Amino acid sequence: MNDPLNLHHRFDGRNHLDIPELAHTPLRSVPAWLIPYRQRTEDVRLVGEAGLHFFVDDYRFEAVWNRPQQVVPGLRPFQAVLTPDFSLYRDWPLVAQMWNVYRSRWCGAYWQSQGVTVIPTISWSTAVSYEFCFLGVPRHSVVAIATVGLRWRQDEMARSLFIAGFQEMIQRLSPSLVLCYGRIPSICQEMVEVICYPTRWQGIRQARKWAARWGRAPRGAARQ
Repeated sequence: MNDPLNLHHRFDGRNHLDIPELAHTPLRSVPAWLIPYRQRTEDVRLVGEAGLHFFVDDYRFEAVWNRPQQVVPGLRPFQAVLTPDFSLYRDWPLVAQMWNVYRSRWCGAYWQSQGVTVIPTISWSTAVSYEFCFLGVPRHSVVAIATVGLRWRQDEMARSLFIAGFQEMIQRLSPSLVLCYGRIPSICQEMVEVICYPTRWQGIRQARKWAARWGRAPRGAARQ
């Protein structure tokens, strides 16, 4: 069936935009680490204790939307799978941002219907996006965010927008735990429990430091 908009699979959207609602699924345990989509690994233990993330360029994971049935078997071995982080840029038309939120929630709802443990990924742009970017996410659940690429340390506007959106997320969703891929402003850690995971680039930089000092990188140093 040719259905590029995935309209043959519809999920309940109890909100004004019909954005699919994700079920509240308690985690057996918090992922020990996060692995990017399509990273090859043969270590069963590594996969079984990991969360799969999509904090990479959008084109690298369009397959989860274009060929949803085909990718599900590759998701099941992971302890949990974060919903796709389709981009929300603040200079994009709102309808494009809404569409990416819809696609992210749709993928999560579809994966849940296939028995995959799902963690909702939350992202926002400006305050205008608050009216749709949190829709479909159950309150008091574990959620995931990312700071990679935001440059909040150098860009005051990026920092302000991030902190404001983070506060809004806490107010609207009251998450039980936030998983963050990358570092986070300290003020955010005062609002809710946050677990920060090192990014791939942080792992690579650490490996290079070891290589410069000892002539080689420690085993597993660039695994994130």
